[in-house]
Parts: sequence; structure tokens; C-alpha cells
Amino acid sequence: MRKEHSLLDRLDNEVLPASYTTKFDWNAFLDSVTLNIQNMLNVRVGSVKALHQFGMPDFNDVVNQFPDAVLYIRNAIQHFIEEYEPRLESVSVYYVPDPDQPLHMKYAIEGTLRYQEQVSRVAFDTVLTGSGQATVRI
Repeated sequence: MRKEHSLLDRLDNEVLPASYTTKFDWNAFLDSVTLNIQNMLNVRVGSVKALHQFGMPDFNDVVNQFPDAVLYIRNAIQHFIEEYEPRLESVSVYYVPDPDQPLHMKYAIEGTLRYQEQVSRVAFDTVLTGSGQATVRI
């Protein structure tokens, strides 16, 4: 059985006390997945002492290898989400070129969210800035 909230949500005292309820909230579930993906994409490999492989590579190390960096980052995002966000199934990640913002790399993340009998295809827009920070939006 999958949980409505991520582990980090459950540990975050500021978020959870007001959000406990016996009724499932699909929007809260979707927001939790979105925030968890964003938080995950902002963790760098090696920064979690207990799990050395947890995190994304430093994008600044590969961005100068353009266009190969596009595929490398896409694969890293997809693998990381498949490994550490089990609420999102059938994950696909696509690069979205944006000539108006050459220092940003945009990716679309698509997948399926399932909670008991409810199933929905979802898509997230992800932007990686020149500083390596990621933002994720529904």
C-alpha cells in the first residue's frame, strides 16, 4: 500500500499536523509528489551520508558537454525518480528545448499516479537553472 505523503512530508512538523485526515485528498497527494520530486532533484550525489548514491549529479559538471549533457541529465532524472519516488509509475522524461532561456534546461516528466482505485496520468514541468537548482510544477 502506498502512502499519501512522502517520508519527508511525514517528518516535517510544519506540514503534517494540519493535514492528518481520514479522507484522501488527491490534490494533496499530487502536491506531495511534486514537492518530493523537486526536493530530490535539488540533492547532489554524496550529500546524504547514509546513502551515498542518493542525489543528482552536479549539472555544472556536465552542462559544458552540450548536447550530450541533455541525454545524460534526462537519464539521471528518470533513473532517480524511478528509484526513489515509488508513487510515480511508468516514468518518462523528455527534454524541452527553450531558445529564449539558453541557461535553463527544461524537462517534462510524465508518469502515472495510483492511490488505491484512483489512477491518473500526470505531467510535471521541470526547469534546471544555470546554478543547478531545479523547480518542478504540475
